[in-house]
Amino acid sequence: MVEPPSARVQADLADLRAEPRRDSELVDQAHLGEALRVLGAAGGWRYVQGEDQYFGWISADDIHEPPARSPSGVVAVLLADVHERASFSSAVIARLPAGTRPSGRVRAVRLGDPEERARDWMEVVFSPPGGVRTGYVATGDLTRRDEVPSRYPTPDDLIATAEPFLGAPYLWGGTTVRGLDCSGFVQQVYRLNGVGLPRDADQQALFGRAVERASRGDLLFFGADRVTHVALATSESEFLHAPQSGAVVERGTLGPERRLRTIRRYFPDYVRET
Repeated sequence: MVEPPSARVQADLADLRAEPRRDSELVDQAHLGEALRVLGAAGGWRYVQGEDQYFGWISADDIHEPPARSPSGVVAVLLADVHERASFSSAVIARLPAGTRPSGRVRAVRLGDPEERARDWMEVVFSPPGGVRTGYVATGDLTRRDEVPSRYPTPDDLIATAEPFLGAPYLWGGTTVRGLDCSGFVQQVYRLNGVGLPRDADQQALFGRAVERASRGDLLFFGADRVTHVALATSESEFLHAPQSGAVVERGTLGPERRLRTIRRYFPDYVRET
């Protein structure tokens, strides 16, 4: 995971361009105070994603970029167990997926097994069916403030995030390692690197920009008459995907069994050249 820098629009109205120059195509506009994710830079321009999920280049003069701060308390494993007590031997009452940011009090364990006494736990409060509950998450399953890099995400970050999902079962509508579908898989991979994508594959295919040849981190969209499937490219012809019911997240290779309809890129090419 990485945490891209954030910014706020400080102009009354700021143009987003297709390329980092003022005579490039206008693709969107951001309003005063709007929050942006900064995904790349080229000279006096920043490649950003706005609250409406559109991507574009904005003049650095139109935004305020506060000092970078890495978040604390982010779940850094595929699933973090929430225990009934601050002990691994106690019952698991919930499971938090990667990227969750629980808030709570961190305290050292004073009781329990000798091996657990030196471990810290975060006390979290949540509301499952039946009422409010308190549980404990081992801080070993969470990041420290300095463990999530605060920088622009790269295609390699996406692949590193995606590969631990290999073997996760397919589940229509699912978005965690306990079960996910094709669009849920790529959506979560991008989300864990600070980039927002719509939920469904046909919606995801409307964002970013079309490219002729795939590179690492691009999304490949398939379908006979319309987009019905999406995969994460690991090379020009190879990918990771959640293929179908009864299967698991796996590696694949382009072939005649699926019709490739479009390839979309969400990162700036300028990042790839560094």
